Amino acid sequence: MALKFINAKWIWNDDKYMPDEYAEFKFDFSADKSKQTYFRIASDSVYNLYLNGKLISFGQYADYPNYKVYDEIDITNYLDNKNEVYILVWYFGKDTQTYIKDKAGVIFEIESNGEIIEYSDVHIKSRLCLNYLNHREKNITSQLGFTYKYLASVLNLMEYTDSVVIDKSKNLFVRPNERLILKDGEPNQVKVLDDGSYLIDLGKETCGFLKLDFESEIEQEILVAYSQYLENGVVKRLIRGMDFSVEYFAKEGKNNYTNCFRRLSSRYLQVFTKSPIKINYIGICPVEYPVVAKKPNFKSELRNKIYDISVRTLHYCMHEHYEDTPWREQALYTMDSRNEMLCTYYAFNDFKFARSNLVLISKGLRSDGLLSICYPSGRDIPIPFFSLIYAVQVYEYIKYSQDMTILKDAMPVLDTITQTFCSKIEENGLIATFPYPYWNFYEWSDGSANGEQISRKAADIYTHQYDLILNCAFLLNVMYYKKLLVMQNKEFDFDEQKMRNAIKKCFFVEEKGLFKANDVSKPFYTALGNSFAVLCGVGDKTTAKNILLDKEIVPITLSMSTFLYEALIKTDVNKYKKLIIDDIDRRYGAMLAQGATTFWETEEGPISLAHTGSLCHGWSAMPIYYYSLLNDKQYFNGEL
Repeated sequence: MALKFINAKWIWNDDKYMPDEYAEFKFDFSADKSKQTYFRIASDSVYNLYLNGKLISFGQYADYPNYKVYDEIDITNYLDNKNEVYILVWYFGKDTQTYIKDKAGVIFEIESNGEIIEYSDVHIKSRLCLNYLNHREKNITSQLGFTYKYLASVLNLMEYTDSVVIDKSKNLFVRPNERLILKDGEPNQVKVLDDGSYLIDLGKETCGFLKLDFESEIEQEILVAYSQYLENGVVKRLIRGMDFSVEYFAKEGKNNYTNCFRRLSSRYLQVFTKSPIKINYIGICPVEYPVVAKKPNFKSELRNKIYDISVRTLHYCMHEHYEDTPWREQALYTMDSRNEMLCTYYAFNDFKFARSNLVLISKGLRSDGLLSICYPSGRDIPIPFFSLIYAVQVYEYIKYSQDMTILKDAMPVLDTITQTFCSKIEENGLIATFPYPYWNFYEWSDGSANGEQISRKAADIYTHQYDLILNCAFLLNVMYYKKLLVMQNKEFDFDEQKMRNAIKKCFFVEEKGLFKANDVSKPFYTALGNSFAVLCGVGDKTTAKNILLDKEIVPITLSMSTFLYEALIKTDVNKYKKLIIDDIDRRYGAMLAQGATTFWETEEGPISLAHTGSLCHGWSAMPIYYYSLLNDKQYFNGEL
């Protein structure tokens, strides 16, 4: 096989490019249809690749400027004797929570029978694509990035000219997981509303590409809004500065368009037009990561339903990487993905996808020794607590996959994280909360979200305090870090008991039999904090019992319930196994009773987080794990 990208160069249509820009490239090539032929391509930011008029690949693996990933596509079965290639690339060019700004460009090569027969260079013809409205930089959300507007009536008369070479790194890596699959849109229901707009019910939460197939008697502006739920019978498009919509300028007559760049996630679409249209089909074509789900059969129909919806939730949050929500962010977090990985091992028996995520996370190590908030992320508000979950993820991955090669990427990062937190330990043996620009988030509950820190400034007054969860999570990190070192016949000299004593001295309230959340506020107690106290060994079975009995304790949220369940399992699995299963049945059954087709970010649903709560959130797929784990014969004799 030929060496990769030896002659190929990064190219663009012009060296003067701007954010939110579309460029198109075209060329012909000849190939022997009997020879194995591959097309390799990478772009900044996302691409659509057409061969002989057929879309054969799309997207771009989420990567970093110094870690660029290419797709390798076997195009043998698509070949004619003479072949036409068309590539359309959308350049973002502006930092978001899912993308790091870099130079525009596309790089590709074609290999046939071991020989490079074409590659990107100045001879490839290109031009600005005028069918998309360029440079308007309109966000859907600040985390997700730009929306789009397609101009179907525009006839692009610009000539294709020689491309220009863009100076970008050619340190390229092959995609570490599978390419996504585009499926056909499913039937849906269309209703004409009193204002003349069209309301489309997809029947369930769906994630994929918007498809439009309709007829219009005139050229006209069309806006497609999308949402997870209806408010007063219509789509809730505008939410706290977010705009869940895309635009399309229709030509007269037949319009047939599928956008293969931006994934939308919704249950409902609302189509606004100036003049009536005849709809043949408007909907979302699912975009999925290729995995095959296992199908356990529980004795409870409710549990079978909860399990199935959990699998759907998890699958909708797997694309280039794990996502918190495919609706609002499409971002990879350590905490969210830790839950998702545990579920993946049982639901799909897949390790390749989890491994690729762990490597991607490892690339997000900051100069301050912590991990960034997401991977990749150009808008960074690091959460110290989340950095401490990476060791747990890595250990659990090795436990289930038996693949220790991940340590090559993960251990240097874990060394740095652990040493960074060690350097923060003060004379009293504890670690204080982090000042600007950090976000001391733990969970979406009273006293633990600290959402005001997202917008704080360097000049803001910093309150020096110690948080229970941060210190317990660091101890948990140390415990898993040591386990990983043992696998390599290494040691880490750290006195865990000394820190346990410091935690107990600062936070334990004897008369409550619980650990308070911090050392400065009026004492309050959280189920999450006390669960971490049990898991790190500073709390015990009495602590676990008091979490359940105390009437004033702040309840644990949906996603973080895993830590309570683990604390209960650690202290007495036989005593608490039924309680755990019943708790899952109750909480998830309540969502089903309200019509959930995927599981929510929090139990409050869309009204949570000031009406920004997602109705499909990967970290809430945890019934997969606990139903599977506790259905083991040693717990329930397989009778769950």
